[in-house]
Amino acid sequence: MSDLLKQLHEGKLQIPDFQRGWVWNDAHIVSLLASIGLSYPIGAIMTLETGNPDVRFQTRAVEGVRRLLLPLPEHLILDGRQRLTSLYQALYSQEAVVTRDARNAEVKRFYYLDIQK
Repeated sequence: MSDLLKQLHEGKLQIPDFQRGWVWNDAHIVSLLASIGLSYPIGAIMTLETGNPDVRFQTRAVEGVRRLLLPLPEHLILDGRQRLTSLYQALYSQEAVVTRDARNAEVKRFYYLDIQK
């Protein structure tokens, strides 16, 4: 997981532009983190290796990646985008996650796997 988050941060792993935006709310993020903390499976991640000159997709970084220049990606996320974006924002980005609460109000939250650390 740490390798995937690092690849997102570096721009080596991006999303194709046809993917919908990130929409997960606070409850989804908390549930995902709880599943990881309890060692439950969180589903598969499917990626597509880039480099075929005959197939070019417009790409973009996942929400939360703050880089001025992105390299050409090595892989594109085809499935698992909501989970990876949520994990990146909650565990890697060092910024508060801007999401929605149960009443659909915008909230800014920090998430912790180990509050003492």
